[in-house]
Amino acid sequence: MVAAAGVAAVVVAAGAADVLGVFGGNGPAHVLVAPDRLGAYVRRPQLEKQASVAALRHEVIAKSAGQASHVVSAVYEDSAGSSPQMVLFIAGNLSGVSASDFISSFTQQSKGAFVTSPGTLGGSAACVNAQASVPGSVALCTWADNDTFGVVASLTMNATKLAAEMRVMRPMVERAAK
Repeated sequence: MVAAAGVAAVVVAAGAADVLGVFGGNGPAHVLVAPDRLGAYVRRPQLEKQASVAALRHEVIAKSAGQASHVVSAVYEDSAGSSPQMVLFIAGNLSGVSASDFISSFTQQSKGAFVTSPGTLGGSAACVNAQASVPGSVALCTWADNDTFGVVASLTMNATKLAAEMRVMRPMVERAAK
């Protein structure tokens, strides 16, 4: 189950990596981090290995034609409650096209994608419930702002719930550069 969840999330996130263009614009510079905890979610290095998250991180860098930098990734789990919730997270810095163009490209390539609020940090965001190449549905949300992109994916929640989680998690992973 865990391996299948990781593979499905990787397949969907790799599809999102295909739309990684180059963006940039006005606004503060950001750094991205993958802390040990995101609220109730705890980072799970063993799940990261099972899901080949390091390979996904390298694929995102490669598909961005070398424009992605400082890419971070992690798998988080909230085991409180009756069924554990898992989230795959990958994000980085990019330079070149606007956040709205990035999200527009994502929604055009992802059937059923919808634009959603990016949260308090601004930019643009969209989510989709996507069928992966393995059985089951994967929820995927992505955001972009003046210098960053981020993707969260989950097999354990739908896109609407994942969008809410993304808005809560994003301020914990994206910080103003010093």
